[in-house]
Amino acid sequence: MKIAICDYPEPLNRDLDIERGIFRKGLGDDVEIDVYEHHGDVDALKAAISDADGVLTSYLEFPADVIESAPKLKGISIEATGYNFVDAVAAERQGTAVAVIGEYCTQEVADHTMALALGISKSLKHYDREIEVKHRYDWNSTSGMKRLEESTIGIMGLGKIGKAVARRAQGFGLTVVAYDPYCPPEAAAAVDVRLVDKEELFRIADIITLNMLLTPETEHILNREAFAMMERKPVIVNVSRGGLIDETALVEALDSGRVFGAGLDVLVDETNEGTLANPLVGRENVILTPHSAFYSDKALYECQRIASENLVHILRGEQADVFRMVNKVKVAGGGA
Repeated sequence: MKIAICDYPEPLNRDLDIERGIFRKGLGDDVEIDVYEHHGDVDALKAAISDADGVLTSYLEFPADVIESAPKLKGISIEATGYNFVDAVAAERQGTAVAVIGEYCTQEVADHTMALALGISKSLKHYDREIEVKHRYDWNSTSGMKRLEESTIGIMGLGKIGKAVARRAQGFGLTVVAYDPYCPPEAAAAVDVRLVDKEELFRIADIITLNMLLTPETEHILNREAFAMMERKPVIVNVSRGGLIDETALVEALDSGRVFGAGLDVLVDETNEGTLANPLVGRENVILTPHSAFYSDKALYECQRIASENLVHILRGEQADVFRMVNKVKVAGGGA
């Protein structure tokens, strides 16, 4: 049996002995474990997984042609909660299960959401640059900051993370509203959050946080039309997926003063080259972090453990033990 751990160089910069140990414990010491570091060569990726029974990845794209190049592939396990970069429908046609993880970093992401929201709201990057670079110690070097206790935060996506953000925001005295067409009103009421449509959220929010999945319906949910509705010059925070924001429209909104600033843990292109070329880099009113909202030592371990165990369960045919499968495939064990 062969497992291919496939990813870009950055996410592979971790201790892979955790995954190797779980695979050997669950599938036997003779399981073959290969690591493939992707540098953009799709043919090389196809060759790396051509005879694999299982694939483990964090962020690597698996479109239909890549999946179909690996006819033995029984499962793709993703070390993340999102799966927009894997064609789960094509995988289902082939009988390849796609699994994700769920509860492993809710607290970390909620903390990071508030850290970015507070950092932008208090112009911390501006003040840091004034002191560190310009050696200027002047509180009056900027303006436009609002009192949090008189402000409204609009949370887009009131799932586990969105609810955790709401509780933290309430601790700062913020009024909390949320947009989530799939959240039952009673679930929002239980955390003292008022559900609104997205147009109202855009109009009344001083801080807007994106805590929703990226789907065809939510792609570019913050676009030119959305920014044009924002009357309060809000802070924008995205800790979910870069594709939720039209980055060109965000740059325009920042340049025009339509938004106060942005805290972004995710971008559309998260490669080193893409990030360096991004016009959002280098702005005093934009704080960027490298898709790190999930991170703590505990969360990283849980991420690796759950995803690896998911793949073991798929390959052993233990469907009921898979944390979450996102396509409808009946798994059958291939032996250890």
